[in-house]
Amino acid sequence: MSLSLILYMPKLDQMVSCEFRDVPGPIKIPGFRYPVHGKDLPEPIQNRNSDIYKVFLKHPERYRLADGLLINTFVDLEPEAIKSLQGGHDHEPGLPPIYPIGPLVQDSSSGGADGSECIKWLDDQARDSVLYVSFGSGGTLSQAQLIELALGLELSEQKFIWVLKSPDDKSARASFFSAQSNRDPFGFLPTGFLERTKERGLVVPSWAPQIEILSHGSTGGFLTHCGWNSTLESIVNGVPLIAWPLFAEQRTNAVVLTDDLKVALRPKDNENGVVGREEIVKVVKGLMGGEEGDVIRDRMKLLKESAAKALSEDGTSTKAISDLVVKLKNQ
Repeated sequence: MSLSLILYMPKLDQMVSCEFRDVPGPIKIPGFRYPVHGKDLPEPIQNRNSDIYKVFLKHPERYRLADGLLINTFVDLEPEAIKSLQGGHDHEPGLPPIYPIGPLVQDSSSGGADGSECIKWLDDQARDSVLYVSFGSGGTLSQAQLIELALGLELSEQKFIWVLKSPDDKSARASFFSAQSNRDPFGFLPTGFLERTKERGLVVPSWAPQIEILSHGSTGGFLTHCGWNSTLESIVNGVPLIAWPLFAEQRTNAVVLTDDLKVALRPKDNENGVVGREEIVKVVKGLMGGEEGDVIRDRMKLLKESAAKALSEDGTSTKAISDLVVKLKNQ
């Protein structure tokens, strides 16, 4: 859907005179089944006077220079967006062919640091009982938000694996690529948190084997920043979500996951941009133990089946790859 938005940007720029976050109602975008509030559009276009916004307006011209566009998605995941892009009805003419070839994700044998501690811990837990908490390789929370998340997890009494990074207080919400801090992240947790949660929680610094965790039978939920790779990895493994976007296009992804696909719950932040501990307890219990969570889990299982089907011998993504190969051979 990000591609649909980028291609629509020149028109949207002409239609809207204020900052997108100040538009009073939701915005209809080609390929999006539901309108999106301006505040949930990608972060880079929220300042229309910035240089990066001007770059976004130029992207459609560059895309039209390509012979084809490969997209890491599949038809059942984004049917309206793919139909819009392939049909061209809602976009300017001249768009090259679209090839939805996903979901393409890393497998568990792709290498990386040793994550055996996490897997051994998961082996001792009941099926679908663990919430995996990670904000990706580049996401950090503020100190205030980190404290609220810790206390929310503790109060929820939910089993969890939390990939912990040192906080960054440049903004109330989060920062990007400050995750490589040399500071000990455990020193920022509430006093006594590790001791109080040691029987049902595992906190690991900086990195965890995400593919192995998501594919493990004990993992029953994923609190995620909604990056596209993490989104696809959760779908491939059928793990339902708590959508906690931080930056880039993640807020838009979160809208799709919660409002369109309905495979995620999304916590609400307060007037200071912080998600409080009570709200965290609410969404954690809702996903991991409530009837709403069961419905979401069933939807995600169906999406997992659709993802596997797309990459099967007769699947839509396999056909797209085949069509691309034929085109390349005939050039």
